[in-house]
Amino acid sequence: MQADPVAPPAVRRDFLRGARDWLPIVGILVAYLVLHSLATTLAPGAHVQPQLGFDEWLFGGTAPTVRLQDAFWDPAHPHWYDYVAWLVYLSHFVVTVTVAIVLWVRAYPLFLRFRALFLTVTFAGFLTYVLYPAIPPWLASERGDMPHTIRIVRAMWVEVGLSGVAKVFGENSRYAFPVGALPSLHAAWPFLLLLFFWPIAGKWRVLLVAYALAMALTLVYSADHFVFDVLLGWTYVIVVVMAFKYLDPRLRRR
Repeated sequence: MQADPVAPPAVRRDFLRGARDWLPIVGILVAYLVLHSLATTLAPGAHVQPQLGFDEWLFGGTAPTVRLQDAFWDPAHPHWYDYVAWLVYLSHFVVTVTVAIVLWVRAYPLFLRFRALFLTVTFAGFLTYVLYPAIPPWLASERGDMPHTIRIVRAMWVEVGLSGVAKVFGENSRYAFPVGALPSLHAAWPFLLLLFFWPIAGKWRVLLVAYALAMALTLVYSADHFVFDVLLGWTYVIVVVMAFKYLDPRLRRR
């Protein structure tokens, strides 16, 4: 009778391992604070092209942010979908980290793989922000590069009576980095979830697709990103995932 394969030993979750596993992710916040300190230096040379030109070319001469806000945004009476867009945008700060926590607790090998992809995509985006600072549609409107748009996320904070929080989403906020728009990490993180879980998601794949598309639409409608930014964020994810897929077997053999 053949013996059962030996199960891998359980990974012990202690303070030391937790600190070691999560310190690189905490480094994202530290790196963002460093980027914020560079914002004043990078802002004068921040680009609005080719993002604006691409969006106008793709959508018949008018950027889709302008079209969407003209058609659906009413500053006097926000609609139900404005609240949905606001919540979808804010989910960026919760969903991906929550997924990482669940993986760390329940599927440690998957956590390690996800963390590697997540960090690589994020820091590749940060590096691009420094090398090619770019402005979002709402700031392009304020600077006169395109027709009027507003940052709906900021407007919704005011709508719910939290104008103090709304200030965080302004150009001169102490916490914002308004010239870090290209690529869109807001779009990249949901797309990373989609690709990472696609092989095992089964019937839940529809939710992965819905979340990625909802975030993309929200970013364009809210004037936080051009379509070009979103597509480049997705491209970063595809390149990183394919690179790891190519390199992983070779690293394992070594």
